[in-house]
Amino acid sequence: MGILGNGGADAPSAHQREGVTKFRLHYTRAAPLEAARLAALQGWRRVLFDLGLIGQEITEAGPVGFGNVSERLTATQDGRGRFVITATQTGHKPSLTPEDYSVVTDWDLAANRINAEGPAPPSSESLTHAIFYDSLADVRYVFHGHSPEIWSRADALGLPATDPHAAYGTPEIAREVQTLLALPDCRAAGLLVMGGHRNGVISFAATADAAGDRLVRALAHARGPTPAPRP
Repeated sequence: MGILGNGGADAPSAHQREGVTKFRLHYTRAAPLEAARLAALQGWRRVLFDLGLIGQEITEAGPVGFGNVSERLTATQDGRGRFVITATQTGHKPSLTPEDYSVVTDWDLAANRINAEGPAPPSSESLTHAIFYDSLADVRYVFHGHSPEIWSRADALGLPATDPHAAYGTPEIAREVQTLLALPDCRAAGLLVMGGHRNGVISFAATADAAGDRLVRALAHARGPTPAPRP
């Protein structure tokens, strides 16, 4: 079992850009899942990439990938279950293979820790995804994308947002998400904006189609001259 963090150290990274793991990661290299098991994620991940919701941006520090998708797997004996998520730094790839996914087997918000296994380490947003699966038993898919249009017009779209002081990939943002998910309006929307993570938006649903549709509809409304009110 390997332990990865800030350059291999146990402490979370202090960097604020996406793609840097800020939690304590206990990672074990393992075989990938079968391609057929990832079909729903693969299809929607390509759609989100084509729409620019997943991709890569060039920064002063170099290219940085953004966006990730996950799916809850069969529940474990303790009822929490596991989930599969895109691996870290895969945002630049138009299409993924089973080698580009990781399975999160356990997590601890208080300890800022993720346990994972697979061909590659999991996304730096894994702790945030875990909160959705912890909080809502009927949620099976969580999609995280970047959209300047949705993010900047969140109020007009009537979308809930996390505290702007809570940075991505931290226990603080995870707790913010946990608080929002306790609100009926947020659960009904199936979509929230990450106030402290510029352009970050997350959809969640019981099916991949519902999670993807929520992001696509929000993007269409945000790109219109006047955002349509959320139903």
